[in-house]
Order: sequence, then structure tokens, then C-alpha cells
Amino acid sequence: MNNFFKNIAAGIKFLFYRNIRTKMVVFFLMVALIPLALFGLLSYEKSSTIVNKQYNDYERFAVSQLDKQIENTIQQMYVVSKDINNYLSDPTLIILKEEIPKTYSAFIENKNFERYLEAHKTYNTKGIYLITNSGYYYGNDRLNVHQLFLKPFWKEINNLNEGQLWIGFYNADHYYTGNKKEKLMGMVLPIESQFGVLKGSKLLIETNAEELLSYITFLEKSLHSSITLKNGNHQIVYKTKNAPGDLPTDIVYKNHIETYGWDINVRIPQKYFYKSSNVIYRYSILAIIFSIILACILAVLFSVPMSKRIKSLKTSMERVSKGDLNTQIAITSDDELAVLGRSFNDMVNQIKGLIDQISLTERLKRQAELKAFHYQINPHLLFNTLNSIQWKARLLGAKEVQAMIYHLTEVLHENLNFSDELIPLQKELQTIQHYLKVQEVRYGHTFDYIEEVQDECLDCLIPRMTLQPLFENIFFHAFEDGQGRIELKVAEKHEYIELTLEDDGKGMDKETIRKLLDPKQHDVRGKGIGVYNVDQRIKLHFGIEYGLTIESIIGVKTIFRMRWPKRRNTND
Repeated sequence: MNNFFKNIAAGIKFLFYRNIRTKMVVFFLMVALIPLALFGLLSYEKSSTIVNKQYNDYERFAVSQLDKQIENTIQQMYVVSKDINNYLSDPTLIILKEEIPKTYSAFIENKNFERYLEAHKTYNTKGIYLITNSGYYYGNDRLNVHQLFLKPFWKEINNLNEGQLWIGFYNADHYYTGNKKEKLMGMVLPIESQFGVLKGSKLLIETNAEELLSYITFLEKSLHSSITLKNGNHQIVYKTKNAPGDLPTDIVYKNHIETYGWDINVRIPQKYFYKSSNVIYRYSILAIIFSIILACILAVLFSVPMSKRIKSLKTSMERVSKGDLNTQIAITSDDELAVLGRSFNDMVNQIKGLIDQISLTERLKRQAELKAFHYQINPHLLFNTLNSIQWKARLLGAKEVQAMIYHLTEVLHENLNFSDELIPLQKELQTIQHYLKVQEVRYGHTFDYIEEVQDECLDCLIPRMTLQPLFENIFFHAFEDGQGRIELKVAEKHEYIELTLEDDGKGMDKETIRKLLDPKQHDVRGKGIGVYNVDQRIKLHFGIEYGLTIESIIGVKTIFRMRWPKRRNTND
């Protein structure tokens, strides 16, 4: 029996030593279950005592204030409407003789009447209008009467009898200016007078309802209530959106505004109306404080040793991220953190080896690629031989041969000069001039060459022997017997230099263009420098965002477009 318990104790000890998840599960269970079990029962017992509490005084007061706001708003509009209606219904006053004034006196009468309407406005009044049967209206010029007539409520207004009125909510989208989503409360009253243009006309009074609706929204949120407003025709003019279904246990507050026939219905769920949160609040605070204290104690007891190890791992990672690849973590256990530490040590060692290997490989690769772009011949022997041939041609009087060898020597002198990989653009263009002289001797005056280079671009650095392969491509593939036109332009852009080389040769198709820039088509034996090498040299020196692009139309033209960053010689 003793061995049995010893085995169990050893198993538990082994589990806690090897498995960090077990430690975390036990820790969080203790933090969560102890306060929940202790205070859950107490909170439940105390919360059951709040079901039969009386109505909250704040709720009653808030609902009564809503009644007063609605009644005061309607009362204000109604008083204004009755005053204007009585004024227009006075048979001794013929105020409006015609809709559109045709005389100056009629114009003055209309303006005086509109001033009379404006005088009845208050702070929240949006507008007061007298609208005739024909659609003509008196008031400010912001009203879009055609849009007003399209509103659903206006069709109901045509059925109003004498002495009746309509009140409701709608948006202000029938105004030419202002916020079209502004909420308005409108009142429409038929004019009792049957004289002239007043016959069948209606009085429209509009008040800004944003404040009233914001108060309704406040009640909905603060009281968790749903509010319904009905006009005198028992039509719903406002109802809370996404209101829960009506329950028999809901507390309902109703009020009827006798003068205007409005009904106000406020429905509050019982669980919100009959609650008092003081007891629950106090016990919730105690539970939170107790949970925090207990969590802190357990966190200190269980997490300090673990946090030290995690912090050590974090510090080691930061040192590696800063470049210290000699960092290693000491392993003192067999749990998941220890496995992570061993993996980290192995990873750092592998990264260190890979970095050393990649650094050496890339350095050798770059040196090999840059050297492979040059002709692999002996410059000293070549120059001596060409100079001997040049003097021999001069002695024999072969001036064209002498000139051709001279210019060829200059071209090769620059191409085989390994001292500076980057040279000024001006020097590269001088080499091209010698190259063109060689072609001119070879083909005669069969081609035209135009050069437009901005002066500020001449001292910008470019890889040596960048342009000659492009010219070679033109003479060997685009032209027949050297006949054609070549145009070279160099311009300074915002952050780079752009060179365009255009010829009117036979052009090339998309597949040929692809092969020119395809690394698989590059001569692996290093013989010759092609268009692909030009593109790769620019990318090697300046980055992959720069390089060479080709555009061509078969039988029309070919355009080489080269871009590289602005960089000037700092040694001058």
C-alpha cells in the first residue's frame, strides 16, 4: 500500500515537473473556482430580494418629462397654426389676391405676408409655409414642394376635413439645402377661408425634432424601454427599433393627450423596472477585490519561477535579434520551456552557420558575376597588336583601316579597363561615339544617330560598357547592312535617370523580348555581353527595382528603356 501511494506521489511529481500545461490548469482553476464558488451563492441569495421593489422614481419622472415635451411642442405649433388660420379666415382682410404677383402692390402684399409667417417662427421652427392647391407656396425659398408632395403623409392630408389637423415625424429631404436626414415634426392644417387662392390651401408648420427624438433615445437606453407614439388617427408615428416582443409581465405607462388625440405608450421589461442594484453592486465589488487578492497571491506563488525562465528566454531572443549569435540558454528542467530552450539553442547555431555560409557564397557569387561580364582576353597583348596594325595601315596609306582600328582601340580600352566599374555617363557616351565610328567605316554613312542628353545627367554614374551591347543588338539584329535611324535620349526624373534608345529597324516579337531578358538564355560560358547582362548589371549595382525594359513593334521600331538612380562621382 505504501508503495502504491509512493508511486502516485511520484507520478504527480513527475507530471508537475514535466508538464507546464498541468501547472497552468491548476493555477487558473484555483483562481476562478474559489471566488466563484464562495460569492456565487451569496450573490444569488441577495439578488432574489430585489424582485418586488417599487417603481423607480427616476423612471416615472423621465416618462412624465417626455409627455410634457411632446405636449409642449404640439401646443406651440398648434397655437401658431390657429393664429395664422384665424388671420387668413378674417373676411374683412383680403390678404392674398393672386399666387404670382403681377403688380408691384401685389408683390409687396406677398412679401408682407411672408414676413408675417416668419414672425411666428421660434428657435426650433424649421419653416412655416402656406401651400395652395396648385403647388405654389409662401415662405422661404428652400422648400422643394414637388418632393414634399411625394411624401406618404401628404396623400393623407388631402382627406382632412375642416377643423382637423395632421401631426407626425419625417425627414427634411424636401429642402434644397441643409441636412436631408434631419428629423422634423410637422403639423398640417387646412385653411378655413374659401376666398381666392386660399381656397383649399394648407398651412404647414415644421419644427426640428432632433432634441425630442434624442430624449426619446435617451429614455430607451437608460430605461431599457420601448416607446410607441400614435397620432389622432391611431397611426404609429414613432416606434422603437428592434424592440423586444411584448410580455404580459412588462410595465406599461400610457398617456393620452386629449387636445390632439396623441397616445404615448412606454413599455419597460419587468427585469429592468423592478431592480435595485445596490446589493449586487456591493457584493460584486467584494468578489472582485477578493478575486484580485487571491489571484495576486497565487500568481506570485506559481508564476515567479516560471516568469524568470520566460524572461530569460525573452532576453536571449532580444540579444539574438540585435545580432549576438553566441547567445545560449541554460537548461535546468525537462518541461516544455526546456524543450523550447533546446530548440532555440539549435536554431541560433543553425542561423549562425547559415549566415556565414550565405555571406561567403554571396560574396563569391557577386565577384564572379561582375568579372564574368568583361571580355576574358589579355588587354596588354590586344592593345599592342592593334597599335601595330594601326601604324602598319598608316604607313601603307590605308586611312579608313587606320581610323577603324583607332576607334576600335578606344572602345576596347574602355571596355577592358577594370579599375572603375561605375563611370560617368559622359565617358560611356564617348565610347559609343568611337563604336559608331567603327560601324560607319564598316557600313559607310548608311545610318543616322541623334543624341539628346540633359547636361545635368552627364556626370551621373553608370556601369561601364552598359550601352554598347544595346547598340550591337541594333546593328546585328535590327538593321540590314547598317541602314536605319538611332535616337538616344537621357533625362533626369524625380528620383532616377531614364535613358531611351530607339531604332526604326525590323523590331521583334514578345517571345524574342522574353528571351533577351531570360536568365536561361544567358551565355553560361561568358562569351559576349548581351542585353540580359546589361539588365543584370544595373540590378546588381542599384537594386532590382531598376533595370532594362524593351518595347517593340515589328517592322516599325524598338525602344530600350533603362532606369537607374541618380548617383554622381564624389571623387571629383
